[in-house]
Amino acid sequence: MRVKKSLGQNFIKNKGILQKEAGLAEIKDKIVMEIGAGDGRLSEILLSRGPKKIFLVEMDKELVDILKKKFSGKENVEILASDFLKLKPFPVHIIFGNIPYYISSKIIFKLLDWDFENAVLMVQKEFGEKMAARPGERNYGRLSVTSQICFDVRKGFGVSKEDFFPRPKVDSVVMILKKKRKLSEWEEKLIRELYAHKNKTAENALKKIRAIIPDHLKKKRPRHMSIEEVLSIKPKQ
Repeated sequence: MRVKKSLGQNFIKNKGILQKEAGLAEIKDKIVMEIGAGDGRLSEILLSRGPKKIFLVEMDKELVDILKKKFSGKENVEILASDFLKLKPFPVHIIFGNIPYYISSKIIFKLLDWDFENAVLMVQKEFGEKMAARPGERNYGRLSVTSQICFDVRKGFGVSKEDFFPRPKVDSVVMILKKKRKLSEWEEKLIRELYAHKNKTAENALKKIRAIIPDHLKKKRPRHMSIEEVLSIKPKQ
């Protein structure tokens, strides 16, 4: 099996980490999806925990062939040879994924369109910190605000770069996302504009869109605004 750097492939060597990751969500009798199933090392553990159905999403043809051989005859396993970002959403209960850094943001924003209960995602440490960042912190921005509106965001556990092959340059973290709701069209537009200019004042950041900004927020910078303050900005009719 060749590792393809162009696809951001890194594989966990330590089976104990995969066992711990699999234990972060109750999947017995649930419909499960794994994003980037790779060679099936996490998939095997998930399957042993009794899901009703498991969808394995993998775009690397070589790995798809490995998955087909490994899970041949397993009626509750369906392999989707596809890029997750191009998949049309369908209902699932639990989502797992060890996510390449170069498409982490795209995957999180894509998940906004999916109906699910919980997602357990291994991401690079800095990306996890961005998701959970608080107002005023260096990493606080569009990803933080969107994630915290749409999900209950919790850190599961950290994973050392030494536990991967090939070894990446940075450590990772497993994040747990409990789906709360979707963004409205206005909220999506508002957050995108605010955090494209997060160092400007709110009134300057939002000059391009028709927004009613509470007086006490007009001079405040988006990087210091709480979720509640962001959501208090309404569209002009």
